[in-house]
Amino acid sequence: MRHVFAIGCLCAALFICSCQIQTIEGDQVLAEVVDKKLYLSEVEPMIPENSTAEDSILFQNAYIERWIRESLLMREAEKNLPPDLELEKLVSNYRSSLVLHQYEKSLVENLLDTVIGDEELMSYYEANKNQYLLETVIVRCMLVKLPKVVGEEIYNQFRTYWRKPNEDREQMIQYSNEFAEVFYLNDSVWHPLSIIQKEMPNGAVNDRVIRSNKDFQLTNEDYYYFLKILEIKDEKEIAPLTYIQEQATQVILHQRKIALLEKIREDLYDRAVSRNLIKIFVE
Repeated sequence: MRHVFAIGCLCAALFICSCQIQTIEGDQVLAEVVDKKLYLSEVEPMIPENSTAEDSILFQNAYIERWIRESLLMREAEKNLPPDLELEKLVSNYRSSLVLHQYEKSLVENLLDTVIGDEELMSYYEANKNQYLLETVIVRCMLVKLPKVVGEEIYNQFRTYWRKPNEDREQMIQYSNEFAEVFYLNDSVWHPLSIIQKEMPNGAVNDRVIRSNKDFQLTNEDYYYFLKILEIKDEKEIAPLTYIQEQATQVILHQRKIALLEKIREDLYDRAVSRNLIKIFVE
């Protein structure tokens, strides 16, 4: 109710609000700023679905307050437009940009080939890999973090699988899915070392330690930790393809998008020329 009262006071002070509910062609007027009106039909679609009656009123009142302020600001802006501002031209240019953007978006969604083969990806990588220098140390590894509540029997059984990861890989994955809080067992995936450090006991793993020790089996009062370092890439080294594959994919798709739109423009131009649809009146 305080919101409604505040709006009423504000509108009355500015001579912009009626004291009675107005209805025009069956649509309720919620607020008025000089000759501009806000209708209930404009606000209702904005109210979040499943809102309670109280929440709907609060949302409506907040919307009205914001609309009043924006309307007043717009009124002042329109009164103070620079005399040399070509507003209609600006609006027309903006509309053209929106129409072109939407049309190009539709073309890309419907015509762009998004399938990238391994050969094309590798070709792009070989030609551009010097652009992808690592900014941090990354590692290929296997990591499993078992809560101690699983008990010693599960821990001891998992440890036997961990010792022979190639022979007992399926069992190790099954145990990890069932009991582990965190696990990384895809040995072809690279991870920033900082991500691995966050999952291990504080201070247990760092850039120096992983070069002298590749296999960690640690424990504290809460967890059993298993970490096996398989490969290390240093800062400033060229990033492996698998590490930057998503970035490379986006670049390739962007290049395809540019090429597609350029071809469409040229095809449209050639077609227009062949049909004598273009006339140029200057040399």
